Amino acid sequence: MVDNSNLKLEEYRLDMESCPGCRGCIWVDHIFCTGIKYPYRCPSIYHETFDAYSCMGRNKIAIGILNGEVEFTPKMLDIIYKCNLCGACLAGCKRNLDLDTDMVLEALRIRAVEEGVAPIPAHKAVNDKIAESGNRYGADNSKRQEWLPSDAKVSDNPDMVYFAGCNSSFKNKQLAIATTGILDAAGVNYALFSGEKCCGNPLYESGDADAAKKQAEANIAAMKATGASTIVTSCAECFKVWKVDYPKLLDKATKDMDYKVVHITQVAIEKIMDGTIKLDHPVNMRVAYHDSCKLTRCSDDWTPWHGERGKYAVTIPQKTFRRGITGVIMEPREVLASIPGIEFKEMIRNGMNTMCCGAGGGAADAFPEYTQDIANHRLDEAEDVGIDALVSSCPYCKDTFEKAAKDGDRSIKCYDITQVLYEAITGKGGL
Repeated sequence: MVDNSNLKLEEYRLDMESCPGCRGCIWVDHIFCTGIKYPYRCPSIYHETFDAYSCMGRNKIAIGILNGEVEFTPKMLDIIYKCNLCGACLAGCKRNLDLDTDMVLEALRIRAVEEGVAPIPAHKAVNDKIAESGNRYGADNSKRQEWLPSDAKVSDNPDMVYFAGCNSSFKNKQLAIATTGILDAAGVNYALFSGEKCCGNPLYESGDADAAKKQAEANIAAMKATGASTIVTSCAECFKVWKVDYPKLLDKATKDMDYKVVHITQVAIEKIMDGTIKLDHPVNMRVAYHDSCKLTRCSDDWTPWHGERGKYAVTIPQKTFRRGITGVIMEPREVLASIPGIEFKEMIRNGMNTMCCGAGGGAADAFPEYTQDIANHRLDEAEDVGIDALVSSCPYCKDTFEKAAKDGDRSIKCYDITQVLYEAITGKGGL
């Protein structure tokens, strides 16, 4: 059991009890809400409509668990896990109150695992594959980096290492190839992450904090052995895990970790602006950008807090609150806007008001029909915007949207931003 009060449900009792049920956690901020067709940013309340399937309802459930008034039944687990952990409630609640809604949801899953009723079967199956093979697919991990092009300009003494993640290593290999192509064009001193294994996101999101901590420690040790100081990812989930969850699991602040993590769009826009990356191949498309939750609302720095609540809930010492507003938001837009031929449009719900693709929080593994309902709702919005392609910064978003578009016989294309940028650099993105 992880000995870390920041991961304990008891730590957030005041947050649960202070919830006024205002429903600010579920709606697009009223300043930006455009009407009744797309008012939600909480996917689970959109799908289920019953308040139990919202942060408000889960707060009440958590209080009941703490008070011994309710127990983890199958229906209770459905409510707890049919949540994308997308940060919508974090951004919504922090507009008015500093309640750590995201940590209530995460700690509730950790409590379920501690009591032996979770991970739920679909998540346990994925976790077992990670334990056995080092990746979420159960593939031969020794073949993890076989996608690397023979002409990639990797260094023997890198300043930066590329952590590709399970999806890009085994499933969407074209995204890993595109990312190394972008790094080559950027002229940075990089190499692949030697000894890479799963980042551990499925472990943490299922509530298995002990396994997630062991995975964090192993990956951090492997990172140290590379001699590099910076990790670059092209996966939003890997980005968030390295930046937020590893410090959280180790009870450290993001700023105190021995590495820095950046997303490929942060590297790319700097090199586009200084003229290093040349965009010689126009990409003639109307596109909108889907803000991946883990890259946008969920990637504020983590700062642990150990103290007391004083009068009027004043924190002693002062607590640093995460508000879901300092993630990677502008860089992907700047990258797309810089590409010749691109006509960029915003989604109706964007930035901190983005709507999850439906896959996050382990939902794609446990609740595929739910995930596809959310993805179709998001694609309806994309079509209403009037675009040719929806671009995201997470391979799981890409997969989810592609499946929904194919199943729904939609004409809209779904790409990862690395594909679009690689096309603009080389003409070989396969768009």
